[in-house]
Amino acid sequence: MEGKRVRVRIAPSPTGDPHVGTAYIGLFNYAFAKKNNGDFLLRIEDTDRTRFSADSEQQIFDAMHWLGLNYDEGPDVGGAKGPYRQSERFHIYKEYAEKLVEKGEAYYCFCTPERLSKLRERQIAMKQAPGYDRHCRNLTDEEVKQKLAEGVSYVIRLKMPYEGDTVVHDELRGDIVFENSKIDDQVLLKSDGFPTYHLANIVDDYLMEITHVIRAEEWIASTPKHIQLYKAFGWEEPKWYHMPLLRNADKSKISKRKNPVSLNYYVEEGYLKEGLLNFLALMGWSFGGDKEIFSLEEMIENFSFDRISLGGPVFDLVKLGWVNNQHMKLKDLKELTKLALPYFVKAGYYENEDLSDEEFTKLMRIVEIGRESAQTLKELPEKSVIYYEDDFELPNSEEAENKKERKSIEKLRSSMETEIGKKAIDLFVNKISMLNEKISEEEAIKILNELQEELGEGPAAVLMPIRAVLTGKARGADLYTVIGIIGKERTLGRVKKTKEKYNL
Repeated sequence: MEGKRVRVRIAPSPTGDPHVGTAYIGLFNYAFAKKNNGDFLLRIEDTDRTRFSADSEQQIFDAMHWLGLNYDEGPDVGGAKGPYRQSERFHIYKEYAEKLVEKGEAYYCFCTPERLSKLRERQIAMKQAPGYDRHCRNLTDEEVKQKLAEGVSYVIRLKMPYEGDTVVHDELRGDIVFENSKIDDQVLLKSDGFPTYHLANIVDDYLMEITHVIRAEEWIASTPKHIQLYKAFGWEEPKWYHMPLLRNADKSKISKRKNPVSLNYYVEEGYLKEGLLNFLALMGWSFGGDKEIFSLEEMIENFSFDRISLGGPVFDLVKLGWVNNQHMKLKDLKELTKLALPYFVKAGYYENEDLSDEEFTKLMRIVEIGRESAQTLKELPEKSVIYYEDDFELPNSEEAENKKERKSIEKLRSSMETEIGKKAIDLFVNKISMLNEKISEEEAIKILNELQEELGEGPAAVLMPIRAVLTGKARGADLYTVIGIIGKERTLGRVKKTKEKYNL
């Protein structure tokens, strides 16, 4: 492979929602290709037509483009080594399977499903490892020709060596040795003329000039079969890299029973592509030093397989949330607000995404505050209720989750009923009434400071009752920010409603 242009690929099957594992493996293929000025390909492995979904295929394209893992060649972008759907290459596989038969590296197997089923039952009963017994491997040419002439159904199997070992040199793990006697004579071409994964995969990788195969470690067990196929054809095998599997907290392989595995979920929940890619990179790779937050470009610039960790990375949504939050803080505020706007519309805060300049400017300020704690775009409107709901109920201490929260709620409610609290609310209303509709945060700060000076009291005594009647929450955004965003009319309206509701 020395001196050849680096060419790598991912080959997902279009049989459901695009999987987060596809993004994970795709990321490392992409980073390696770009680091080495090579090519990154997308190939659709759709030989299983019973499970094929055109919608699923399109979702794979959309997900990869959304992530920014733009492939150089693929079904929807073209390329010199196409077609890039296996279903459009069936004639190629049959041709290559028959070439192996001609070379004496493969053979026709005429065993019926009934015979194979009985063979398996017998092996299990005798506590033997189930596998094909090579019954048809030594048929004479005459016997083969006769069966073919009679139209007997057949598959084509690879002739695995009877003895010796197949050594898989994994670039991340070193040499992994497999005893040939324990490996089946795998089926290459099925009785319906469809190729198996093994044949299609190797023929496609060869014809598409793939130099490095970067895939999940679950494929290690299949690699000796693939190496023997390369040898049978007389082709140079690629370099093998088997990435550690994404795992649940209990170290089991990531599955939808314990973690969301659909990429669509992460899009819909409002994770940024930068945050998701950063998190997936951390699953198998270390940037170096203590740096955990980085861009795709930084990853490419610093990429090396020497920094891969083979320990099973735990797919931790808490860590993903933290990583995504960091990228929300780094994101250009205007761009982040545009990304967040659909979630505010869906929450019912706006009728549509066509906001006036004034509305969008206010939303930018809301997003700027919310992104300090929000972990996803979806969480931003959830944390911004305070700016949109003018009719609210004060929290009830009986509903508090702990003693600290209960005390906080009790303090909030009682602050409105104290003599100083009532004075603070009335004086606040008078001062706000004298201002124009559009109140700046600076003007609001000035008023809140004046209240404390004129009443001779600290923030707790003066601001807590105002917070109660204005927001109904013991904590949250600064009062001056809320006032600046909702304006004079809504500020006064909220105070009036709360006073009437609680007989203040």
